[in-house]
Amino acid sequence: MKQLAAQPAAMDATCTLLDLLQQRKTRRFGRGMTLPGGPLQYTSQHEPIPLSREEERYLIYAAIGRSGRNLGDMQFVGHPGASTGQGHALMNFKSRTVPSPCSAQSTQLFYTNDDGVFFVADAAGPDHPWDLEVVQLQSSRLEIPREAPFMLPFNQWYTNRPGTTLFMPVTNIVLLYLNLLLTMFSEDTGYFIVDTDNGNAACGLDAFRKSAGGHLHDNLASRKMFSLRELDAGICETAVQEQGIICEHLSLMQQALGLGGGIQSVGSGRHLLGMEPHIYPGLGFHFVVPPGKPLRANPVGLPQVWEGPTPPFVPSMKDAVTSLVASKFGPNGTYGKSTGQPWTNPKAAQQVPQHSERAIDATIAFADYVLDTYGRFPAHADACKAIVACQTHHLDEEFYATFYPDSTLPDAHREHMHVWHSH
Repeated sequence: MKQLAAQPAAMDATCTLLDLLQQRKTRRFGRGMTLPGGPLQYTSQHEPIPLSREEERYLIYAAIGRSGRNLGDMQFVGHPGASTGQGHALMNFKSRTVPSPCSAQSTQLFYTNDDGVFFVADAAGPDHPWDLEVVQLQSSRLEIPREAPFMLPFNQWYTNRPGTTLFMPVTNIVLLYLNLLLTMFSEDTGYFIVDTDNGNAACGLDAFRKSAGGHLHDNLASRKMFSLRELDAGICETAVQEQGIICEHLSLMQQALGLGGGIQSVGSGRHLLGMEPHIYPGLGFHFVVPPGKPLRANPVGLPQVWEGPTPPFVPSMKDAVTSLVASKFGPNGTYGKSTGQPWTNPKAAQQVPQHSERAIDATIAFADYVLDTYGRFPAHADACKAIVACQTHHLDEEFYATFYPDSTLPDAHREHMHVWHSH
């Protein structure tokens, strides 16, 4: 469903960034909540008030809204025999409010409130920054069991309560993973990967070894060798950092709007995605179970909503790689089409080197090896990850007046209900 919001007058004069950074606090106690015990035991005397659509739209825009084009100010052409250049690791010129490795933008936003569970398919365009496209996944709040490991003990009293909106970024790391492989397996860089869990196998890269006449450095002295486990961990850690930045943007927008909430762990992210639907359905992701292997199931995407570039959503890993290359250098790709680029010179993109055939072939061989050997891609990291969330709600000012000095709540929080909800 398309949703449009007009910018309310309440946002005409916002705080400076310095103000927001100084005021940034996790404020957990909202209207309708009960803190059941301990020195801060308290029961709210107010009914919970859900966020308005306008409030949620501001938060979503802060999290993953479009912001025009990135600048693409990269070194695209390197020097022969030197590992420089490689600017074509940049995957697209679309910019969002949060940075993204290689501009892969492989983290998307889910949220749940009293009205249901939602997926943000598209968040704001440069022509209309308050234009959202949201897919409703279910018509009631996501019920997360209030016990470990599904929800951590210290979050159970306030998380996902009536009136709250719980924002849950999820990252599909596969597209970024394949894109980085195209750079790593280039002639200029020439990394080599070994599988220490499988007798130091060459991960399908035997034909590309320098020792066999190829271009990948398979000697330790080159310092260009990774284990498969190291590679999986490194790329996964790089990709999921986007979630933390998204949640921080949500937190800063909370301060600007005068709302409560904070960043928290999602507990068991695999269960949140839907690993054991008989316990609770989670977000309904499809899990691939490796055939005949004692390996854990791999969440690969949400069918017909957000499908990742791995089987069963693509016929093969070769198709995933070739589709990625086409999305960058095909006729309608990032560097192939004449429109949508940030530079004033319309021919600049024609000077960007394409991925070499050897880099593409090595990437396909590697991806095929992993899928054939482990029945999943990646081998040792999940394709989709949920790590952190950010909850937003309306504060109960009386709780803070009871236990804290007056300076605890900035003016935006004290005035929020009057400014936003008195009409």
